[in-house]
Amino acid sequence: MNNKKLKLTLVLSVFSLIFLTIFIIFKFNQSKEEKQIEVNDSQAKVLEIENTKITGISHTKTKTSVTTKIKNKSQNILSNIRINYIELDKNQNKISTKQIPVEVSLKKDEKALITILPQNYTYTIDIIGYSYETKNYDINVNLDENNITVGEISQTENTKEQLDDIIKYDILQIYDLQQLDDKNYKVKIKNNSQKNLGNIILKVAEKNREDEYVSISKISYNSTLKAKEFSKLILNSQDKENTLEIIGYTYDDIENKSNIDVDFKTNSASIIRN
Repeated sequence: MNNKKLKLTLVLSVFSLIFLTIFIIFKFNQSKEEKQIEVNDSQAKVLEIENTKITGISHTKTKTSVTTKIKNKSQNILSNIRINYIELDKNQNKISTKQIPVEVSLKKDEKALITILPQNYTYTIDIIGYSYETKNYDINVNLDENNITVGEISQTENTKEQLDDIIKYDILQIYDLQQLDDKNYKVKIKNNSQKNLGNIILKVAEKNREDEYVSISKISYNSTLKAKEFSKLILNSQDKENTLEIIGYTYDDIENKSNIDVDFKTNSASIIRN
C-alpha cells in the first residue's frame, strides 16, 4: 500500500514539475512579448527625415547621386541605422526595394547626410521606412504602412557580444591629430596593452559646415602594432571646409583570436570571436 502511495506521489510530483515548467516558459514568453511592445509610436518615430520622396530624377542611363538628411530627435543614441527605400520609374512602376546603412551612430540632435545612387531609369526615390538599435531594442518603422515593429536584441542570435567593460578593450590611444594642409591630416596611435594588435582600422567621420555627418572612411594600419609601440596614420578629407572626427576603431586581438569593435559614439565595445 505504501509503495502505491509512493508511486502516486512521484507521478503527481512529475506532473506538477512539468506543469510548473510549462507555466514558467509561458509567463517568460508573455513577459517578453509585453516588453517588446512597450515602445509606442511617438517613442519609436525618432528620425526626422528632410525629404522622404525625391522625384524628377533624370531617367536616362547616366546617374548622379541624390541626397536627403536625417536627424535624431530622441534622447537616446541610435546605432545601426538603416534607411529603406523603393525606386520608381517615370510611370511610377517599382524598379527595386533597397536598404542603405548609416555608418555612424547619432546622439540627440545629430544629423547625417544620406547619399543614394539611383539605378538606371529611376525617376523617384521613395523612403518607406527605417530601422535602428537603441538600448536593447531593434526598432523598425514602416512609414508606408504607418506601423512599427519592436524586437529585443538577443545576444544568442547575434554574432557580436556587447561588452560592458569598454575600458578593458579600449586599449588604442589615438592622439595628436594635426592638419598638414587643406585636406590631409596625421594622427598618432599607441598600443597601450601588453599584447600585439593586428588589422587596426580607424573609423573616421567627416562633417560639413552644417555640422552634418557626410561620410565615414576606414583607415587601415597595415602592420602589427606591438605592445607599447606607437605609429602614425595619414587621414584625408573630401573637402577643405569639412572637419574630421574619429568615432571608433577595430582591431584583432591576436592572442585571443577575436576582433574588437570600439565605438566612441555609444561608449561601447563588441567582440566577434574567431
